[in-house]
Amino acid sequence: MKQKGINIVLIGMPGSGKTSVGKILAESLNMDFCDVDEYIEKKSGKTIPEIFKDGEKHFRTLERAAIEELSQKTNTVIATGGGVVLFRQNIENLKRKGLVFFINRPIDDIVNDIDISNRPLLANDVNRIYQLFRERYELYKKYSDFEVKSQNEIMDTVKKIIKILEDRNYL
Repeated sequence: MKQKGINIVLIGMPGSGKTSVGKILAESLNMDFCDVDEYIEKKSGKTIPEIFKDGEKHFRTLERAAIEELSQKTNTVIATGGGVVLFRQNIENLKRKGLVFFINRPIDDIVNDIDISNRPLLANDVNRIYQLFRERYELYKKYSDFEVKSQNEIMDTVKKIIKILEDRNYL
């Protein structure tokens, strides 16, 4: 990337493709990749569902600490968890060295193919995703620098992000 040190941060609903897009994007741009949930799992030695057994508040505390650490990185694509937008400080930290992209995938597409087994907030009721969508959608729009409409093709989403970066002379 021309502007060395800048991160690309992906936000959006669970199941919107942040991790899949992020891995390909990082490879395409010769950047590092980090998934926040995987980072939390590695640091804590527990899976996300295990962490959630201690409550969502506990998870959010670990998430905030992880975001604070990861936001210090440079030249990294960071795929966040869907709830990262619930705390403004997370976004402020991520924006210090990063551009925030909202991966906006239609909620019905997410519902049709999401695996809820490893998603604690959805485990008991897949319809909860509609509630989360209503709670978070405006925050995703508010906190993103760019919104990328995503259908079901990961490569199309990656290409859209690269085009935005090229058009704005980040590449």
